[in-house]
Amino acid sequence: MSYKSHTVLLIPGIFDRGSSLLRMQRALAEEGFDAHYIHLRYNSGWHGMEHLSSQLMAKIEKLVKKETTCTLVGFSMGGIVARYYLQAMSGINRVHKFISIASPHYGSYWAHFLPYKGGKQLRVGSEFLRGLNQSVRVLEATEPVSIWTKYDVTIMPHSSAKLEIGTSYEVPVILHRLMPMSSKVISLLKKEVITGMG
Repeated sequence: MSYKSHTVLLIPGIFDRGSSLLRMQRALAEEGFDAHYIHLRYNSGWHGMEHLSSQLMAKIEKLVKKETTCTLVGFSMGGIVARYYLQAMSGINRVHKFISIASPHYGSYWAHFLPYKGGKQLRVGSEFLRGLNQSVRVLEATEPVSIWTKYDVTIMPHSSAKLEIGTSYEVPVILHRLMPMSSKVISLLKKEVITGMG
């Protein structure tokens, strides 16, 4: 039997070194959670999501005690990195709550400007995302949450950031990069992380 730990791993988005997650990290720490943001190399996604998910797995093995589970929060590409770990690397057994923030679950037209492996994986209709979405029900064990905004011009179409399962919240944030810093998003995040401990 596994126990729910107070460890929360924050996974940054593409080209993001994690600074956008600092406010979120502080807010979770104030609630008594042990929050860490994960430095991914190389966070352009150059080597693909598998490479980044392997790094996430190594961090979880290091930070989360055996027989316990954690919460994963992925911003933008970080949500897809988390999903590959959960769905394709048996990570589902180490995580009790998964929250994505403005993640391109069904791809983004913007990714067509990234002509390398990770960019191709994040495109609308990519074989990589089709595979994840065919097995999306695996995520039900984590009571998944997706937080998105219709004003996002990075995740196009906007509906791509809304998972077809679990709970979703639409928030009135005007820019993609401001999502993890939004007080509304952080409030929802805290509520869901705390509820996930129940």
